[in-house]
Amino acid sequence: NERKKQEKEFLRIETNCSIDSDIINDLPITPKVSIYDYMSIKTNKYKYLNGHDNCIIKEAKYEEILNDGIEVDILANKKNMGNDFAIRRINRKVQTYKLPNSPINLYVCYHNDIPIGNCEFMIYENIGKIEDFDILDNYQRRGFGTAVLKYLLRIANESKVDIAYLITDSSDTAKNMYEKCGFNKVGEKTELFFNLIKNKKCH
Repeated sequence: NERKKQEKEFLRIETNCSIDSDIINDLPITPKVSIYDYMSIKTNKYKYLNGHDNCIIKEAKYEEILNDGIEVDILANKKNMGNDFAIRRINRKVQTYKLPNSPINLYVCYHNDIPIGNCEFMIYENIGKIEDFDILDNYQRRGFGTAVLKYLLRIANESKVDIAYLITDSSDTAKNMYEKCGFNKVGEKTELFFNLIKNKKCH
């Protein structure tokens, strides 16, 4: 009710435990339920990964690379989020990337000088986190994702970080890639997404 009073469009709730379906069905608004897996890997496993040979990864330290990362992010997410929301979302994130000593770094993946993917990476308390990892559809299953993971894990390992992790949709096909690269499931979280605009049961 508080979110609706504030005229918010949605409410997102995350929990690290499973929720009984009977409880969800009794709610006044039925949320979209998503299950995510926490997956981790020892960073020294980068030595055993291969990936596409013609893949260049660059940190978005300069405006040109950052703009390429923005372009890829919008292309990768507009289908699910809508173009306007995807643009607003990445523009908010850019403000964080540009902060002095920002803990989050954006990396852009190139093939033949064309930006085809991007990924955030941060190190906090000696643990690396891989986040918002996208490879454009036409370049998936060709080793580019593995090349990016190898690159980030090597950076972490050289920074004396032993463990890196990511969170992935348990039903996402990308999970197969993570498992093939050596990631192991170490936990799970449930996300409830309530559409406050329609205010009706949604499935």
